[in-house]
Amino acid sequence: MSRWHGRRHARDLAAKRDGVPPATLIDLIIADGVAEPVAEFVWDALGPYYGEGDILPHPDDGLTEDANIDPEDVEDMVANFFRQFSLPEPTPQHPEFVPASMSISTLAHYLDERLRTFRNQIPPLAS
Repeated sequence: MSRWHGRRHARDLAAKRDGVPPATLIDLIIADGVAEPVAEFVWDALGPYYGEGDILPHPDDGLTEDANIDPEDVEDMVANFFRQFSLPEPTPQHPEFVPASMSISTLAHYLDERLRTFRNQIPPLAS
């Protein structure tokens, strides 16, 4: 994206909704039921796409529509999440279907659900 187009995009997005500082975004995601480590991962993954404060994020921002994130980059974020949180890697027998269009909030809930599902499948240790 050119610098001119980026500035115009930032103006258009700011006119569309009120963005929030990153710390507030994390707090909003946590308040919506997402585990804190997941909320922090989401911002760490998305922060570079929002630049140096050029655009303040909003939980409803579309990843591809508003943040201009390539769908393959979203898939890479999910793969990084699986690695960072020691979740089993998808296989051809057990593929992971990443929704094509998500908001920041939807991504956070999606990752949180994947983490909770995996953790619920782990049998408890015998005493």
